[in-house]
Amino acid sequence: MLKSVLMYSKPKVGECDEIKEFLLSQDVKLQVRDIEANPLGRYEIIRLLKNFDLKHFLDTDSKIYKRNKIDKSMPERNEIIDMMVENNDLLRVPILVAGRLMTIGSNREKITEMLQIRNSGSNSVKEERPRPAKISRRIRK
Repeated sequence: MLKSVLMYSKPKVGECDEIKEFLLSQDVKLQVRDIEANPLGRYEIIRLLKNFDLKHFLDTDSKIYKRNKIDKSMPERNEIIDMMVENNDLLRVPILVAGRLMTIGSNREKITEMLQIRNSGSNSVKEERPRPAKISRRIRK
């Protein structure tokens, strides 16, 4: 069964392009949403962010992050959401959503773990490796 993945991305972001190509080479059904061409609205952002710490979702390289000096003083949650609604560039991408699971960024190890896929393109769960037999030694005194 194909895993279904929704990817939020921006054009001209190398990490997004790399992860998109990686996922297309896997056995997944990929839906990509370009948040520059089709920005997220308030309800979508609130639903996506749920109760997570917003620091994980902030693009620290974005102009709006630097202009508002968010690194110096973290605004309240509603204020950050307002900024994200006004300018989706504040969102860090790629954001990958598969069912109830989500990961942010381009860490392939986290992505393959979340989707239970291997880099080789297989959709199977991690292969069981033989475990060494337990050796028990009793020490006689």
